[in-house]
Amino acid sequence: HIRADLVIPARHESKLSSRSLRRHLAARGYHEAITYSFVDPKLQQLIDPDLEPVALTNPISADMAVMRTSLMPGLVAAVLRNTNRQQPRVRMYETGLRFVPGQGGMDTLRQVPTLAMVVTGSRFGESWSSDSAAADFFDLKGDLESLLDLTGQPESFSFEPGHRAALHPGQTAMITRKGQQIGYIGALHPAVSAELGLNSALYVCEIDLQEVLVASLPEFTELSRFPEVRRDI
Repeated sequence: HIRADLVIPARHESKLSSRSLRRHLAARGYHEAITYSFVDPKLQQLIDPDLEPVALTNPISADMAVMRTSLMPGLVAAVLRNTNRQQPRVRMYETGLRFVPGQGGMDTLRQVPTLAMVVTGSRFGESWSSDSAAADFFDLKGDLESLLDLTGQPESFSFEPGHRAALHPGQTAMITRKGQQIGYIGALHPAVSAELGLNSALYVCEIDLQEVLVASLPEFTELSRFPEVRRDI
């Protein structure tokens, strides 16, 4: 007889699984994207000009020549491929690494697990029962907040007005958790959208994945010793 030990790994309740995040976003109508870690230098410069990416010595092609400092270049390129093929309503997310260079070059390169989301097009899918109103900043913010609720500590997150290159200055917010900045959310700047050839507003957010996976540990609270009171007013 063939025998094998079945080892069930321990799963701490204070940590969410990435699978639960993916299921939640799929239920909200998002499709998962998997893009390359190497991106076009021009697109990288357009989306995240504040960081100098690490260039590859022998890139596969000219449009995959630098390591991404953000997940946005890959997702924006995916949005363009869809909208250019008569798919104007796009909702996508990606979890992956972004590569943040330090002062010492490759030796100090940080690999940061990240969650990114993009929304463009109409708020609802095409249907006789819904209007064709375009999605806006608060649609994406609401989807993100629903995701943060899974941590059991939604009050630890906050949104503060901020600034980020390539985003609309009046529609950008920095995401913080307990005072520490962990991401951003906003609308792509109209000038950037025009340069890319996007015909509708694109809303994006990017957040450190590890912060989204940290949840509160459930605690038992004593049941009330008093009976329920029902008053007819």
